[in-house]
Amino acid sequence: MRYTRVLDSAAVTAQGGRAYMEDFVRLVPFFTRHEDWLYAGVFDGHRGDGVSRLASQQMHGILAAALLEGRPVDAAMRDAFHAFDERVAAEPCGSTAAIVVLQGDALTVANAGDSHVALVSRGAVEQLTTDHRLTTEAEHRRVVAAGARIEGPYVCLRRGFGLMCTRSLGDRDFRKIGIIAEPDVSIRALGPEDEWIVLGTDGVWDGLAPEAVADLVRSAATAKAAAEGIRDSALDANTDNVSVVAIRLP
Repeated sequence: MRYTRVLDSAAVTAQGGRAYMEDFVRLVPFFTRHEDWLYAGVFDGHRGDGVSRLASQQMHGILAAALLEGRPVDAAMRDAFHAFDERVAAEPCGSTAAIVVLQGDALTVANAGDSHVALVSRGAVEQLTTDHRLTTEAEHRRVVAAGARIEGPYVCLRRGFGLMCTRSLGDRDFRKIGIIAEPDVSIRALGPEDEWIVLGTDGVWDGLAPEAVADLVRSAATAKAAAEGIRDSALDANTDNVSVVAIRLP
């Protein structure tokens, strides 16, 4: 197993064509003071920026505390999502979340909602997160069984606002129709063929195919150039807020 030391990492955001900026990011090298650990997260708010802003400020601290207590990283991630969700129970808004922890060669990924993480390898790209939208059959089944009203791609309360994502942080009024904060979590060992990790809010993935993102990072000399290239291409493709974290591996 190789000793992974991140070569380069960068985070960028853009408001795009939206009236408000509700995306936030967080990048923490030397996570929990380990020189070969890194934390990154992207958070896409809706109905306001309260939850996404707080998630960018607090999620890594909650997770670090659980890890320092000796919790396995996958269990610590699940605990962090639920602990943070309880902190924002009174907020009227919500947020998706996609986070990663890189510990040497071990990459752990968690997401709730439609922000995603991709691993770019030599000749391939793989989405490591689950799409928590109605297009995923199990997600559709859960919210319908809970009594959600479906309007196009939106999960709606019987009266009022709808969400495109079927999992989120906050959004307490949507819990009764099956919107949950439970993340999907996975762990994988990185190998010498793995070159980049890319996190993005849905403003990236709704505008760009994973293969297009892979082409952009492969042609970039630095993580900052990669993140900016993805951001600019996504802004050309849609009008959403866009947030990107690019992590270049040795």
